[in-house]
Parts: sequence; C-alpha cells; structure tokens
Amino acid sequence: MEVRDGSVSAWDSIALRKEKFSGYFECMLELWTSGKLTLREKSHVLQFLINCFQSLEQEFVRDCCLRLTGLQSWFHLNDLHREKLLSINKKLPAFWKKVQKKYADPKTSQAKHERNFMAELLDEFLASLEAFGDRQLSVEELSYLERCIELMVDLLDQLPTRRFFRPLLVDKHIVVRCKRSKVAQLPEARLLNQLLGILRYYENFEIDDTTGKPLTRREVTDLHYDRLQLLQRVCFQEFPENPSLKQIMLINVANLDTREALLENFTVLPLEVLKVLCAKVCYLDVSKDSTLVAMEQKVLEAIAAQERLEAEKEEPKEPKKKKRKKKVKTEEEKRLCELLVEILVNRLERPVMQQDDVMKMPLYPTEDLIWDPNLVPEEHYSGDYSLALPKLNLQFLTIHDYLLRNFNLFRLESTHEIRDDLQDQIPRMRASADQDQGTYFSGSARMAIPLAGLEVMNVKRPKVGDEVPSEVRAEVRWSLTGTLPHIREEWDTLREHDVIFLIRIQAPEQPFDGKVSELTVTEFPEKFGVVYVRGAEITELLDDEGNVLSDPNPAERKTPVGDGRVARVLLDPAQYHQDLEAMANGKQEIYSTLNLIMRRKPKENNFKAILHTIRSLMNNEDTVVPDWLHDLFLGYGDPGAAQYWKLPTALNEIDFRDTFLDDDHILESFPDADDVDVPENLQRPFRLSFEKVTEKTEPGKRPIERVKASAYSLPNMGPYPECKPRENSIRFTPVQVEAIRSGVNPGLTMVVGPPGTGKTDTAVQVVNLLFHNFPDQKIVLVAHSNQALNDLFEKIVALDIPERYLLRLGRGIEELDAKQDFSKWGRVNHMLKRRLELLAKVEHLANTFDLSGQDVAYTCENAQHFFLHHVQYRWEDFHRKLSIAGKNGVNIHKVLSKPATKKRRLEEDAEAEGSSRKEENTEEVKKVAEQLLKGETTVISLLFPFSKFFADAPQPLFPGDSYESDLEIAEGCFRYFENMFSEIEECRAFELLRNSHDRGDYLITTHARIIAMTCTHAALTRSTLVNLAFKYDNLLMEESAQILEVETFIPMLLQNAENGVSRLKRVMLIGDHHQLPPVVKNPAFQKYGHLDQSLYARFVRLKTPTVDLNLQGRARPSIAELYSWRYRDLGNLPNVLTDERYRYANAGLTYPYQFVNVEDFEGRGESQPTPYFYQNLGEAEYCVALFMYMRLMGIPAERISILSTYNGQKALLRDVVRTRCSWNPLFGEPAKITTVDKYQGQQNDFIIVSLVRTQHVGHLRDVRRLVVTMSRARFGLYVFGRKLVSINSEFCRMLQPSNLTK
Repeated sequence: MEVRDGSVSAWDSIALRKEKFSGYFECMLELWTSGKLTLREKSHVLQFLINCFQSLEQEFVRDCCLRLTGLQSWFHLNDLHREKLLSINKKLPAFWKKVQKKYADPKTSQAKHERNFMAELLDEFLASLEAFGDRQLSVEELSYLERCIELMVDLLDQLPTRRFFRPLLVDKHIVVRCKRSKVAQLPEARLLNQLLGILRYYENFEIDDTTGKPLTRREVTDLHYDRLQLLQRVCFQEFPENPSLKQIMLINVANLDTREALLENFTVLPLEVLKVLCAKVCYLDVSKDSTLVAMEQKVLEAIAAQERLEAEKEEPKEPKKKKRKKKVKTEEEKRLCELLVEILVNRLERPVMQQDDVMKMPLYPTEDLIWDPNLVPEEHYSGDYSLALPKLNLQFLTIHDYLLRNFNLFRLESTHEIRDDLQDQIPRMRASADQDQGTYFSGSARMAIPLAGLEVMNVKRPKVGDEVPSEVRAEVRWSLTGTLPHIREEWDTLREHDVIFLIRIQAPEQPFDGKVSELTVTEFPEKFGVVYVRGAEITELLDDEGNVLSDPNPAERKTPVGDGRVARVLLDPAQYHQDLEAMANGKQEIYSTLNLIMRRKPKENNFKAILHTIRSLMNNEDTVVPDWLHDLFLGYGDPGAAQYWKLPTALNEIDFRDTFLDDDHILESFPDADDVDVPENLQRPFRLSFEKVTEKTEPGKRPIERVKASAYSLPNMGPYPECKPRENSIRFTPVQVEAIRSGVNPGLTMVVGPPGTGKTDTAVQVVNLLFHNFPDQKIVLVAHSNQALNDLFEKIVALDIPERYLLRLGRGIEELDAKQDFSKWGRVNHMLKRRLELLAKVEHLANTFDLSGQDVAYTCENAQHFFLHHVQYRWEDFHRKLSIAGKNGVNIHKVLSKPATKKRRLEEDAEAEGSSRKEENTEEVKKVAEQLLKGETTVISLLFPFSKFFADAPQPLFPGDSYESDLEIAEGCFRYFENMFSEIEECRAFELLRNSHDRGDYLITTHARIIAMTCTHAALTRSTLVNLAFKYDNLLMEESAQILEVETFIPMLLQNAENGVSRLKRVMLIGDHHQLPPVVKNPAFQKYGHLDQSLYARFVRLKTPTVDLNLQGRARPSIAELYSWRYRDLGNLPNVLTDERYRYANAGLTYPYQFVNVEDFEGRGESQPTPYFYQNLGEAEYCVALFMYMRLMGIPAERISILSTYNGQKALLRDVVRTRCSWNPLFGEPAKITTVDKYQGQQNDFIIVSLVRTQHVGHLRDVRRLVVTMSRARFGLYVFGRKLVSINSEFCRMLQPSNLTK
C-alpha cells in the first residue's frame, strides 16, 4: 500500500476498482479479529490502516475509515464520561439515540467492527503490553507496539477521527499505563517512549474536539479547575470522614495541582479509595477493564499467598494479647496502586502549554541531538519501522499544530544537514593530541578553521515571565594566516544572520585512519573526539583594525586589514542557560574549551531564521490566515471555497488593459460564456464586465455568465517616446485568461503550469493588472529559487510599471542580468540619483521662464513651491487665454495685446499703455492672425507656455491636425510635469532621511509597491518587516510545488493582523506537482514525516480546483509527447508547429530525441568512489564527445546543457569537460553541467543527459524526475544510459523502443 518514492499515488490504481475496496477493508478487519495473525502480520495490518487514515481525501477510503471512529464506538465509554460528553453538545444526544437503536445489538460483522474494533484494538494493545512483561522483546513485538501507537497518533492528529476516538483513549489512559509498564523501562524501548511523548501531546492538545476551535490559555486553565473541583466534590461525597482526603477537599488549587502535592496526597491512600477516585474523576472503572481486572486478580492472589505464608509461620502457643500488625503491601498491590496514583496525577496536575516548552528549546542542535540516530535517522530509511516524528498530512488541528509539526521536522532535517557538514569537515582538520593532552590541527578545511578564542561579553536579564536570558552576546576570534585567497574571501563574506558552529575537539590518542563513510552515526564523535557543538549567529564581522566587513550596504564595506578576524555573535540563550545549570551541577564549563569554528554555505545556512520565525509565530496570537483561506489551509470544508467566484468580493468589472490584442482575442477567450458582447472595431485597452445569467447552478460549477467588452483611451502622458506605455504582445490562451482573471480577483488561485506553458507570462500579466487596477495595494512576489524569481522580475521590469516601484530583496540580485540594481541599496541610490536628474529638469524649466539663480531646484520642497507658483499658474493662465482666444484664434488680439505677467493680470482694469506699445502689439497681432489664417501655426502652439522646455521632444510638438489633438498633446505635456513633480515629491523622503538604513526601511514600507524575494529570505526578514509595520495585500508565489509547507506559509504572515483579521486579499500559487517536490535530504523525514509535501501539492490532494495551463510553446511537439501524457490535455501553441526552428532537423543529428545505450566502458559500468557517489566514466565520455560533435556542427556552446541524475557524475562530467574542452576555444564549456534536480525551472535548446546507473534504476524510479528530465530541451534531447535498466523504468513510457539506439 505504501509507494516507495511517493511520486505516484497507489490509490490511483485502486480507485479503478474502488467498489471492491469496502469488501477488502472488511476482510482486513476480519483477519485482525480472527486471532490467527502473528505479531508481524498484525503490524502489516496496522500499516495498512495507517495508510488508509492518512488518505482520507479518497472518498472510498474515507467512507470505510470514518465508520470505525464514529459515535457508535462510544458504547465502550465509561457511563459517566459519556453522559458528560453528551450533555456538553446539544446535537449529540439525538444522534446517540439513533446510534443506540442501530448498534445496540449489531447483526452484521461490519456493524460489529464499527462498534467494537477501536475499543478492542486498544484493549488488545494494553493486554499485550502487560503480557510482554520485563523480558527482552523481539523486533516483531516492539514493532507491533510502535505501530499501534503510531496509529493512535494518526487518529488523534486529524479532527474527523479525533472527535470520537479521543474519549476512548482518555478512558483507557493509554499514555500513563504505557509509561508505567515494564516494557517502557527496557533500554530497547526508547523509540516506544518517544512515540508516547507524541501521543501524549496530541491527547492533551488544546482544542475543542467537537467544534475544532483552538482553546485559549484561559480556557485550558478553566478546564483544569473543573477537574480539580470534580475531585473535591467526589472526596466530599464519597469519603466525608476520611482524614487523608479532608485536606484535598479544602486545599486551594495552587497548593494542590503540582505533581509533588498530588503525589503526597494520593500515595497514602489504599487501593479501594484509589479505585473509586479513578472511576469518578478519571472515568476508569477497574472492574470493567480486562487488563486491570487481571492485575487486581494478581493482587488478590498475592495477598492470599502472603496471608498463608504468615499463617504457616505462626506456631500454636499460649494465647497472648494480640498486637495489631501493620499491613504490608505486596509488590503487585504496590504496582497497581502506583499506576492508579499516576493516572490521577496525570489527570489533575497543572497543564503545561506546548508552546511554553518550545520557547525553552534551543534552536541550534547540540552534540546530543546531532548524533542521536533515534531522532535524526541515518541516510537510508526503508519505511519498515515507525519513527518518533510528526507527520505532515492533509489535515491539521490548528495553526499551532501545523507550525509545531513543521518546526520539529524542519529542525531535525536541518540537524541532518549540519551533521553531514560536520562529518565532512572535522576529519579534514586532522586533530591530534600533543604531549600535554591538548589538541592541535595539522590539516585544513575549506569551511573550518581553528578557533583562537571566545569571550562572553554580555548576558541580559530574562524578560518578565521567562527563565532564560533575553540575549547572550559574545566575541569569537580566529586567524586567516596561511589560508588560500579564495578561502579567505569566503570567510570575509560572512554577513549578519549567518550561523557558525563552535566545536570542542578532544583528539583521541589514536587518530582514526579508516573510512569515515563506514562509521555509524554514534561512532563518529567517539572516533574523532567531538565533545561539544554549539551554534551562534553573527551580528558583525571585524578585521584587525575594527573595520566592519559585514555591512549589508556594499558601498559601506571596508577592505579587510590583517589576518585576524573578530565576529560579534549571539549565542542561543536557552542553550546557554542549560549549560550554566549543568555547570552548577558539577559538569565542565563549555565555552572556554571550544577550539574549532565551522561555517556553512549561505544558501544552506538559513535554518535558524526559519526556526526562529516558526517559533515566534507559534507564540503570537496574531498568527492568522485570511478567513476565506483558513478552513482550506487546515484541510477542512469545501476545497473550492476560496475560489473567486464563490466569494462575495468577486469583481464584476475588470480593466484588462493590454491583456487582449484585439476584439477577436476577447471572443475566443471565453468559450464557456453564455454571450460575449464585443462592439466592432474595438481597440485596446479593454474593460470587461461580467454578469451572471442565472444564480442557480450545479454544486461546484461556476454560474453561467454574460461578458460585455468596452474600450477606453489612455491619456497622453507626454511628448517623448518613452512616455508611451509598453504593451503586451502575447496572445494569451483562454486558460491563461482565466488564470489572469482569477489572479486579479480576491481569493485563492491555483495554477498548474506544465513545462513551457507560459506560467511566468501569466503571472507577470496578473502583476501588471493588480498594479494598475489597485494603486493603493502592495504586491509580494515569492519563489523558491533565485533563478525563477529573476526570470519573473526581468519580465516585470519590461512592463508598463515605473521601475522606481520595484524592489528585489535578498542576495540573488547579483544573478539578475539587468542594467539596473533592484536591491534595497540599489533602489536607494537610484532614488537619490533620480532626484538629481529631476531637479536638473526643474532647473532647466526655470531657465525657460527666465528664473535662473532663484534656487528653485535646491531641494524637493523648493521644486514643489516652484510647481505651484510658476508651472501651475502658467497652465491655468494658458487655459484662460485659450478660452478667450477661441478655437480658431478669432480673439487672439485680446490675449496678445497684454503682457502675460502676473503683475499685468492684477492690473487688467488699469489704463491702457502708451500709444507706442499699442502699435507694437497691433503689428504682432496682425502677424499672428495671418499665420493662423494660413494654417502655419495653431492657437495652442502659439499660447503654449512650455514650448522651450519641450524643444528636445520630437518636432513639431503640435502637428496642427485639429484643435482637439493639439489640446490633448498640451494636456499630455502638463501630465508629464505632474508626473515629474509627483516623482520629486516621492524623492523628498530620501532627501530628508540622512541615514541609508532609514532610507532602505522607508523604501520597503512606503515607497515600493512590488517587492520580490525568495521564500528563504521571507523567513529571514519576517521579524524585521513586522517590526517596520510592513503591509501588503497580494501574494504571488512561483515554483509553489517546490517550496516546503512552512516556507509557503511564512510569506503569508509578513505583517501583523489588523484587529485579528489578515489584510491579505489574494494568494496566487503557481507550480507543477508533476515535477520534483521540495528537496529533503533525509529519506526518513521525506517518506515518514512527508516533509517534502508542499502546500501546493496538499491543496491539490484536497481537490482544490486548479487552472491547468494546456498549451506548451517550448519544445518540439515530438519532444513534448514524451511528458505530455502526465498532464491533462497538454497541447502545443502555434509557434512550435509553424516556426522554422521547430520544423527543421537538428544539424548533424538524425533524431530530435534519442536514447543511446552505453555498455560497460573498459569493463566498468557504474562505480562508487565513495558510498552513494555514483559515477559512470563511459557515459561521461560519450556525453562530452557528443557535445564536442555538436560544437563542430556549429551549435553554440551556450545552447547546450549537460545533466546527470547524480552529483558524482556531475563532478566527473566537469572533470572530463575541463580536460577535453575548456582549454580549446573551438569547444569551450556548455552552458551548464549540473543535476536534473538543480536544473528544474530552467531550459536550453539542446540537453544531453547521463543516467549513470547500470545495475538498478536508482533515482529514475521517481516519475517526477523523469518529467523534469524530458522537459528541459527545446530542440534536441539525447539520453545516455543502460537500456536494460532504463527500459524497466518509466522510460518505456517516455522513449519508444524504436528510438532506443546503440
């Protein structure tokens, strides 16, 4: 039932005969209850049930599973407990009456299973736990117990199964009874105890099981008080005269609800009293529990045996006065009493909120966690046994539950990666012991260097209510003397928030000289003397002279001086507190003994920021998602509830601007509309309105609509060519138009973008429309990789969006191939430079008014005054004169006869000037009138006051075609001024703010409207953005199927909620779940914990409606056929059918795609220089030979990429290319040599692939990897591999046998 690689759902094949699944499910239950199964077979049945309960999205599976956890299972509840639960929920009593009628005396085996199966499973588990005793358990026995607990956890962590199953579990007190069992004390039961910890967490999870509403801290406390009051009432009613219980009746809560106080009061009570208290307070009736009945029977037998033994010892003597002997408890009675006491204590002790424990947890892994195989499993996990890991499945109880599962899994996955780095770097340092038993390093490593010293500088007091320090600052010193230049440069590029690891190596007497790969996880620290590992976060990096090398602004970084380096770091306060407590208890002080420092690659070293962000979200009551997305996010309700047309905020009219190329484009874009009304000869830009024809439709289907199109004209924005708006030239398909429409509307949009279907162009057009339709809203763009984000950003830059509103956060800006710098500091510098350019234009404008030397362009404020008093005034005067002169200039003499000055305007009613002036005006007016009459000029060009300024614009400025067209040009010129001075006003803040950091913060929070970043950078910078009161309204995510669940969630929370409501209006997720999922290096976290599940893929599993792009324009149709079967109706765009580049054959090559069978080369196929580092020299030579041949055929090197499915082969290919090609200008190097996984999201004209493996299929068993491999090429795809191995994989569906060529 479990799929090995998770790429294809096993349920797809079962769904073809789903009508038979119910019978199969019943057979499995019958097998379980038959009593004929061995423990190993029972474990397999449990695994089957676990897989079923994890796949409730399948309707036929859900129908079978939920019947086992329905209300009918409450027949096995304690009567008092059932009455209490029924009284809480008003709807349940009526349902319970119906259930009683149906299941009181079940006739069929199915009804019996529905009523009894879960209760019997719990009873059987407890019986087995007791029967196993304290003997050494076999693998099958332990596996059976662990699978049982795993199933219980899975039933509790989903609300549909939790609702009625948890009361059963609470009645049985499974966790306490397991913890007190003899099995739990065995050393091999460590995994069992860890699973019990997870089970206990979910049993006590803070949620209302009926409504699914999270419980607040106050509500949890109230429930706790209710349980204590029940205890006091029971003590008063049942044992009013018992002196041991009188104190419990009267004591206050604070003195009773601690573990110590409860133990003190309960341990003195006799068994009979404990039984009553358990029955009344904990709903555990000993007489009705088969396991406890058996234990009580053993108690009675032990007491009887003890009495007989005492009777035999007494000899018949003269009767003496009898002394009352104190009754001695037998071992059996002690054990039962201790169990009942523990059950009472567990029920009544003060609850601990899980988030409080998380806040005390160190974020950096230590040596205890790093080399613990139970918590961080080894590389190869087969799925044959349980793990103490949370699972990411379809549903979550609350947002807090979602965050905690992701926190734990992400923390352990990060620890696994850190362990790999440590095990790679530490052996390279070659630690040795000197004569004084000290440690020195004779080797060197790229990422590690000896530590010169560490000094704790400042420990701040804990915050109110905390126990750990609020901050611990330290200084770390090291020397770069003797390091190579490129390594020195890498150490000097450490930045703020980078994490380093401080290690204590105590060199063993005998250095290890074997293979590191052969060591187990627990053996490594012993062989290499690893004693301590601590993490720290860099805040500043200084050189010998104290210059700051880590300033985020490149312009302010200094050139390093000297070899010494000092890093000011933040230590983990929680870990520091634990270390101090350990030292107080007699353990060694740690920080002064650390002697090695290790850094990690920046792209792999962001775990701390993500963990810190998740933890802060767990502790924040403002962690909310939009109301329209909340239920779907947790996995409940209608999967399509967040679609735009189901929300009341749907837009009835949308300005599509340049989305449609012409009126025919509109007509073909809405094939499902009832009517599309497009007037003839309509020219873009277009505005479309949507009217529902009928409100009543089939469930899940969109109402039928009527579409009406209209057009409008964009205003003239100025006389220069760059003032004309850039227009879209892509003819979007109907599906793309639907995706664009959905993205512009409020709600959730899910776009499935197969390779080459234009998902980036679609996303860019959505951004364009949001920018222009909602000018007061911000847009956040997020992607998994810098490459995808840069592709998206390059196209956005080319839109009709002013570049001053664009911002790119993160380090990936260096990879952006653009002339402009869109980083934060680049944008600040751009605005300052732009300010100078604009003020220079203002100065030029003032000169045209003969106002030079008046400092009108000294500051932005001066420029605004100049606009108001001079530009605005002249524009108003121009309109006044136009109205006087008339369209044809009939009254031009009335305007030209008076000087156009402000002073003259104020003296309009004064006496006429001298006769000489009149004569001059008369001559001028006559001349102008003649020009107007002959058509040599126009009244607008004559009166326009800014002609001198626009002398550099294309001439003539006013063609004189008509009065209206000239007036529109004049209006456009004034709009140019308005836009210019508006931009000057935007620059004013950058003028006033003198600090570059303040300018950067203003840019983010106020100025920029489109902000792009990677999902990792979103986690890194969230706390900063929240502290800056950053606000945004729209979120668009590319490569959503490649982003981890929590890394998709964090970008939704880059702002604080407003009155408990999220400001987010639109979420657009673009991805392809048929390609590779998020990268998870540890198979245990991938297969068992489902950490590689993306939010996008989960929504798809929940059957959330998607917009599936269905026409590709990247690859030849013949190449597209290799992977199009994986998608729904994937066709081809016209360009790949008609373009000559796609129609002609590849030069010198027979086939557009080909599989080349490679037999053993020099007697060898695949090889492993180190474990799992696969290489194949024959394939590498053939791939490079083909590359060289293609170069000789005239194909440019940048049009060719070489891919492999393994890192080992990638390294070998680079070596061969370096040897044979790099030095020769005739060949050069291909555009890229990398792995298929790293190349996802990229493409090239020609792709050469090496499959490497010759004995097993290997990575190719994952269909998603095959889809990525086949879809990277435009014109030619050439695959080298072993035919017999590959043909047994999915290649038989990808490459036809006719093309399998030697």
